[in-house]
Amino acid sequence: MADKQTYTFSNDITTVEVSSLGAKIVVIPQDRADIYVEYDNPKDSPEFCAVLSGKTLTLKESFSFSIFGSKPAEGYTITVYLPLRTFEKLKINTASGGVEVGEVSAEQFSLNTASGNIDISAYFNDVKLQSASGSIKLTNPLADKEKQEQTVSLDKEETAPAKYVSKSVSVCTVSGNAVVSGYRAEEFGIHSVSGTTTVDGISGKGSISVTSGTVNVSYAEWNGDLNVSLISGNVNVSLPEDSGVNLSVSGVSGMVKTDLGQEKGNFINLGKGTSGEFGGANKHQLTASLTSGTVTIARQ
Repeated sequence: MADKQTYTFSNDITTVEVSSLGAKIVVIPQDRADIYVEYDNPKDSPEFCAVLSGKTLTLKESFSFSIFGSKPAEGYTITVYLPLRTFEKLKINTASGGVEVGEVSAEQFSLNTASGNIDISAYFNDVKLQSASGSIKLTNPLADKEKQEQTVSLDKEETAPAKYVSKSVSVCTVSGNAVVSGYRAEEFGIHSVSGTTTVDGISGKGSISVTSGTVNVSYAEWNGDLNVSLISGNVNVSLPEDSGVNLSVSGVSGMVKTDLGQEKGNFINLGKGTSGEFGGANKHQLTASLTSGTVTIARQ
């Protein structure tokens, strides 16, 4: 049985990258100023290494040539304890085993996973999530808090609280489900091949591309144009009170349903060739390109 491996780094590190073949990756904050890492695989394979290059720390599993194709152990972890400061980049790559990220901080966060359950509760300025299968949950723990810094992304009246607003949020899934909560953004993108993606509390300029499956988007603030491309399946968009759209519908078939400008729940059906204004005074462009399927634009 292999001994637990531990590492401590007190260097000036700005980028942390963690890659796993079978281990669950856990990234959590700590009060200490250094970075502390634990690797507790009971087997001798895969091999694990920690490489420091400049200001980048890379933590990764890899198979040696002699044991290539061996199945990793199950139920073990790579645990990374990060100090309470904002890193430039945090990157996580995993084949399986799952990911858990606590309230750490980074300007840029990227996740690339083949499978497993992903649970992230942290605020990042730039988020990119890519998943082949499995389940992703991303939550902004600062969603309901006021931002104290002067550098905020949305122009607000002095009497209105400034919220935490990310520069960009991108979610790309092949299958499985993804849930993103509390992430206002200057811009966002959702690409789904199948499965269900739900984004709650978003803002900013958006793009949604769906091959099949379902995408649900609920806006905290309707303040940017939205482009929807749908081959089949469903896209459901929920807008705040007094929201409106400059709607343009094109494509082969499919339908757009909306209750904007109507009593809530009283939907009208619109087809290709539709172009016009619907709903309240706060209007932004919504462009829908449909092969088939349904786009629903609803009042909250």
